[in-house]
Amino acid sequence: MTSPVANRVSDAPQGNLAPIFISHGSPMLVARQSTPAFDFFARDLGNQFDGARAILIVSAHWQTATPTISTAARPDTIHDFYGFPKPLYDLHYDVAGDPALASEIVGLIGAETDAARGLDHGAWMPLIIARPGADIPVFQLSMLAHGSPLDHYELGKKLRGLRDLGVLVVGSGAMTHNLRALDRNEGPIDPWAQEFTSWMLGKLGSHDVEALLDYRAQAPYAAMAHPEDDHLMPFYVALGAAGDDFVPETLHDSFEFGNLAMTALRFDDPQNIHQTA
Repeated sequence: MTSPVANRVSDAPQGNLAPIFISHGSPMLVARQSTPAFDFFARDLGNQFDGARAILIVSAHWQTATPTISTAARPDTIHDFYGFPKPLYDLHYDVAGDPALASEIVGLIGAETDAARGLDHGAWMPLIIARPGADIPVFQLSMLAHGSPLDHYELGKKLRGLRDLGVLVVGSGAMTHNLRALDRNEGPIDPWAQEFTSWMLGKLGSHDVEALLDYRAQAPYAAMAHPEDDHLMPFYVALGAAGDDFVPETLHDSFEFGNLAMTALRFDDPQNIHQTA
């Protein structure tokens, strides 16, 4: 008897589907529409999703005690932010889920399900800019509440087979995230934010995963860049979902509000690099 997973594999599209990490930024990104990050989302990010049967997104804004996958057929748009202009609360990303595929993944990684969970702004906000036609089903995987970088890296490893199912793994968080330090006047980039980001990208380029997992102790200005860990944990899920011989590619690298790094990365593999060279 042929399994449902085998059917999915045989029908899987042939896109790249290398795991991606994006810094989703402020909800105001949708309204401002005048920054390098918005241009990246609108012009380039959507192309990274071509060929995907579905998008599994891990957002910094959903944390549970155990890994949980949303299985809603039509996930709601969650406006989980406060004090922003009213038009942002009127936005809705009318995208389909894929309960059958999500349920298959539950079995593969040992997760739980939540049929009522919608898409938080870490998921729908970048997608409403990058893929406004909502033509690819989307479902979320929760982060681990109080989980360490290693915990999330190991969670990402469980997702490595999803590419064979035509599923693109996207981690959505922030390379730097210190809301109290933001410069609303858009002054020069703070050196600490630049130095932290450069360290992370340097360790990624040298495949020093051990140092990345110990970023809190080793990275310069780690506590300034991330007073809390939550917005960096999707990076580790995407990193874990890549193969051990991943080839990192910086898709975008800019700053907003003086120190909010909008870094976006793809964790490719050598085979894809050789095929496209």
